[in-house]
Amino acid sequence: MRKRITFIWILILTFGTLTMDVEAIPLGRNITMWDGVGSGSGWRGGPHEDNEVEPGNLRGQPWDLEGFFLNGWTLTMVGGFNFVTGRYGFDSGDIFIDIDGDARFGLLNKGSGGGEAIVTDTFGYDYVLDVDFDELTYEVYALNNGASSVKVHYHQNDTANPWRYHSGGDWLQGAGGSFDYWANLPSAEVGGLRGRRHYAAAFDLGFLDYDQMFTVHFALECGNDNLMGYGASPTPTPEPGTFLLLGAGILGMAHIRGKLKNQVR
Repeated sequence: MRKRITFIWILILTFGTLTMDVEAIPLGRNITMWDGVGSGSGWRGGPHEDNEVEPGNLRGQPWDLEGFFLNGWTLTMVGGFNFVTGRYGFDSGDIFIDIDGDARFGLLNKGSGGGEAIVTDTFGYDYVLDVDFDELTYEVYALNNGASSVKVHYHQNDTANPWRYHSGGDWLQGAGGSFDYWANLPSAEVGGLRGRRHYAAAFDLGFLDYDQMFTVHFALECGNDNLMGYGASPTPTPEPGTFLLLGAGILGMAHIRGKLKNQVR
């Protein structure tokens, strides 16, 4: 009898584990912004860049870059595009960050010539996350005037530049490392973004200062789609010890004030 009861409990626990809802990844706030090209409303009425690729390009979930999300120091990028395997030989780019408000994107970025040309131009971006999607690692560089980047493959998609970091700038030791990657996510796990399956990659922005406003950019090699976001790093919060010291100081001041009142009386 005891064996039968044990077997029943095993079945119940196994079934419960298989049917348990998987907890959604901690995306945080959606910081996606319109990239200045196209309608900004999506081909199915979705918000911002969800279900929207660059004008005149192939539509469809496998080409769609959908959103940037920010949770504390963690930046998560979501798309229907498989960031690791790419599509039809076109790969993911790197993540560029601007902190002083002079990033050039949208129609202002329209140029001539393509073919993944290397240019001594970072399009106003101040940092780059040099991402290796094969190894799921990345390095961070502070960019300068001598740094160079790689343009997207098709010149008609120059509005999606830059695609990838090439060289120059200063490597930030201690920043970067490995990052989390999720594949084949349902819409419920990515904030309701549209499409049957989604891919997400999360990166640590701890190299930024507190309260730092920033613009973030990512593009596909072909330039078929690119993604923009605008957010801010966290505000510093006092440590528990700071609260204790502050409380003690307030109590001390109240005590001194009380003594002074008694002396006046």
